Amino acid sequence: MSGSNVVDARGLSCPEPVLMAQNALKEYGLAAFSVEVSSASARDNVEKFLKEKGRTVRVESSAGGWRIEAGAG
Repeated sequence: MSGSNVVDARGLSCPEPVLMAQNALKEYGLAAFSVEVSSASARDNVEKFLKEKGRTVRVESSAGGWRIEAGAG
């Protein structure tokens, strides 16, 4: 879905992954992107944030964590 628009927030604790997702919204505009996180709390917080911003969200397990894919707005 996200191609090369990947935000690597693995190993970071909140609120950093959410702030990185916020920056990605500004940088990528309406394009799809994904955020990689390594903790369940970061996964939940990024997912909630992106949904609040009107993005479609898909979460899948990845090596060492999760990938949250934000669909095109």
